[in-house]
Amino acid sequence: MKSLSSIKTYEGGASSIPGKRHVIKLSSNESPFGPSPNVALKIRKAIKKTNRYPDGDYKQLKESIGKKFKLRESNLFCGNGSDEILGIVCQLFLNKGDEVIIPKHSFLMFNIYSTVNGGTIKTSKTRNLKFQVEDILKKINSKTKIIFLAQPNNPTGFYLKKNELAKLIKKVPKRIVIVIDAAYAEYMTDNEYTAGINFAKKNKNIIVTRTFSKIYGIASLRLGWCYAHSDIINLMNKIRGPFNVNHVAQEAGIAALRDKKYELKAVKHNKFWLEKMKNKLSRMPIYVYDSRANFLLLDVGKNMSKLNKFLRSNSIIVRTMEKYELKNCIRVSVGKSKENIKFLDTMSRFFK
Repeated sequence: MKSLSSIKTYEGGASSIPGKRHVIKLSSNESPFGPSPNVALKIRKAIKKTNRYPDGDYKQLKESIGKKFKLRESNLFCGNGSDEILGIVCQLFLNKGDEVIIPKHSFLMFNIYSTVNGGTIKTSKTRNLKFQVEDILKKINSKTKIIFLAQPNNPTGFYLKKNELAKLIKKVPKRIVIVIDAAYAEYMTDNEYTAGINFAKKNKNIIVTRTFSKIYGIASLRLGWCYAHSDIINLMNKIRGPFNVNHVAQEAGIAALRDKKYELKAVKHNKFWLEKMKNKLSRMPIYVYDSRANFLLLDVGKNMSKLNKFLRSNSIIVRTMEKYELKNCIRVSVGKSKENIKFLDTMSRFFK
């Protein structure tokens, strides 16, 4: 167990503040709206069958994903959150001493799963927190097995543009697996963005992970999926647990994919508030990164600790970024309109 001593335990965003009621949680990039009414109804019905094991092959769920995204079911795998999928990928492709390239300030679970499975982490540099294709390529050697890319990246909100991603994929040897974690893809409206599935269709070494935890509002049900070459999918099915996706999650996922109107409403709300929050916060003495997805990264300077205490005293939870080596930063999720207004007002009061 000695090799695990260096692993830092993953800590999610706080959910409560002792002694405070009606807390505004803007710390975990969740949907502020929860599941759609159609999904909630499906969940209530599905609960009645919890005495039975779920469909171990989640056939209907894969059919629904395939239909919505125009993908073959033989290229799809579902998991207990996309986290489980990341872990299975590391189990499959890593042996002790193999190297994994992860850009600096990336999602912490990439490091954890890689280390658990014997991988050695090579951290590629960023410039103004943006991934650098050239530095990722420089880190490749004969021991490299996996490259992890969050697209867009949590917590920075930046992504590789289509041409940058194409350049990277072209130059990476095909023996190396590229994992593109596109957890926030549904929120992305930029023309230069791609979740990477178009690249995965043409390259056997690319795995793209997606999740139902964000825009679909069912984070607590833990449901994710990935697209990859059928050879990889077959290997993943060999080592996963027998019923790794529960029945309630399957039914909720199927209903969520059908509810296009609810999804579009969430995208519209997010786009409006992301820009509004950027504009308002830019007038304060802080640096606002041009984050995408459904969150903002803010460099608040040496005020970070005081500001965090002030926000919590006003019943607002944000995410501090020490674990990501961004000690002067906070990450704030886009909430409901009232929550965003209160957050902006509280920030304004602090800096006055």
